[in-house]
Amino acid sequence: MSTDAVEHEVQRTVANWAFVRRVETVDKTDTAIKLRLHIDTDCFIQVYTNTRKQIISYAVVFNRARILGRDCDGGLWHRHPPGKPDQHDFSPDGQRAVSLDEFLKETQQILQDQGLL
Repeated sequence: MSTDAVEHEVQRTVANWAFVRRVETVDKTDTAIKLRLHIDTDCFIQVYTNTRKQIISYAVVFNRARILGRDCDGGLWHRHPPGKPDQHDFSPDGQRAVSLDEFLKETQQILQDQGLL
């Protein structure tokens, strides 16, 4: 998939989620793209994809610190759980592949639970 296709897919997916206020393309090359999905002034979701290296990274950032994440490197997924975002969860759920839509659903629930939405 090209970075143009990734960018288009992110825009299409985010259109279904009202808590995402704006999408910003931060950096884009032929093989990698980084986007920020702005939730409010202190919170955003960073989406990074490197199509050549098969890397996908989703991270929720609040007050400049990751509070949740899911990463795929070379086809292998892991999770950075809420409350322990520096840890790597390789449990069956942590290793489960997730789409951006699934990550947004998880993010919305966690932000609601923490009173941030």
